Amino acid sequence: MTIKLWLAVWAGRMAGWVSRLTGRGGSSLPGLVARRLEPATLTQLVRHLSWGAILLTGTNGKTTTAALARQIFEEAHRRVVTNRAGANLIEGLTAALVQAERWRVAPRAALALLETDEATMPRAAREIRPRVVTVTNFFRDQLDRYGELSTTVKYVARGIEELLPEGRLVLNADDPQVAGLRRDGVHTVFYGLELAEPTSEGDAEAGDARFCPYCGTALQYRRRYYAHIGHYACPGCGWERPQPRVRVVDWHPGAGWATVEVDAERVTVPWRLPGIYNLYNLGAGLATVVAAGLTLEAIQAGMERFKPAFGRMENLTVGVARWWLALVKNPTGFNQVLATLAESRLPSFGVVVAINDHYADGRDVSWLWDVDFERWLPRLSAQHWYVTGTRAYDMAVRLKYAGLSLAHITVETHLEAMLERLKRQERFETLYVLPTYTALLAIRRQLTRWGVTEHFREG
Repeated sequence: MTIKLWLAVWAGRMAGWVSRLTGRGGSSLPGLVARRLEPATLTQLVRHLSWGAILLTGTNGKTTTAALARQIFEEAHRRVVTNRAGANLIEGLTAALVQAERWRVAPRAALALLETDEATMPRAAREIRPRVVTVTNFFRDQLDRYGELSTTVKYVARGIEELLPEGRLVLNADDPQVAGLRRDGVHTVFYGLELAEPTSEGDAEAGDARFCPYCGTALQYRRRYYAHIGHYACPGCGWERPQPRVRVVDWHPGAGWATVEVDAERVTVPWRLPGIYNLYNLGAGLATVVAAGLTLEAIQAGMERFKPAFGRMENLTVGVARWWLALVKNPTGFNQVLATLAESRLPSFGVVVAINDHYADGRDVSWLWDVDFERWLPRLSAQHWYVTGTRAYDMAVRLKYAGLSLAHITVETHLEAMLERLKRQERFETLYVLPTYTALLAIRRQLTRWGVTEHFREG
């Protein structure tokens, strides 16, 4: 332990305390300050972990997958460091390790489980040298930051090159771009769905990854669960979906359980999150802990106490209404949330959409035009749409062109004012609140001020 590292950690913690006391949040600030004083802070702190680190990346599902894996690890008495606030750039990863302890400098945890931005993967993996890398899926997301999908895949592939020699990969077998990241000589745990569900309607969502990652031929699907996710094969080179080791084989959403098969063993676990896309988060979380050596008994014990992460179909009581919070940040994710709302049996409900265009959201909001509102609006029993955020009018225009009457849209650009209005409303017993990332953080702060949620502290 060097004096330089000691000073860096304590300076970072002090910056975090001051930030929280002033109500500014700043979950990445401790990492930013620490790295200014000691650029190798992250690398040095990771060396104190007895087991090592897991990097979890991909477009959608990182937070839910990380929350699930964390719960299982902790029930198995493995102490875990995570970046629970979702700060997944290099400063946020560093902040999680800096704030892992209150009085000690080095973390006593066995492992770090870190959500990692796809573009950050090369740098994060180089500094951390992970023991496991888990990849959820690839979709078009924040084109102003990432560029085309192939660029995102390359970022993650470069990160995988930094795996420890004994490291393991956890890959989504049903996403061809993810499955194509398999490396010779690297132990890989694939996960996927084996449900007898009908394929997705139409081909509108299949454009993100329609081609074989090896020869470029258009893939053929035997079963498609949504977008380009499903069971596929290449008629050109013969490559096909790998056989997953971790499989979700049955699901009864009304009863709140799912059946998972690992190798030849089956276990039924509670699973109350809606939507097919959340079943993939279940598979990713279980495959991650399997790759880390946990048993089915440990998985079952951990699942009994799992609760969804904040803003990932979490439901809260606010005033007289139930608020369901679901993050939306790209076309595929938004479509899947709308599909879940379409399955709701409620006779009527309100929908709140909060669209910001800050850096963490992506400055370019043209992706809203790729969300298939024309398909979903007629299927929703939503009676009114409340639109807010810095790009509220862009969202309202999108809904108008999708055929929604202006009489059913309320626009308020100031998010806090809209939240106060919604808290007082008595028209709907249920509100689905669909924010982008920075809007979700603002909603969390407001809910904390109201006493609905507890103040969040990283570590």
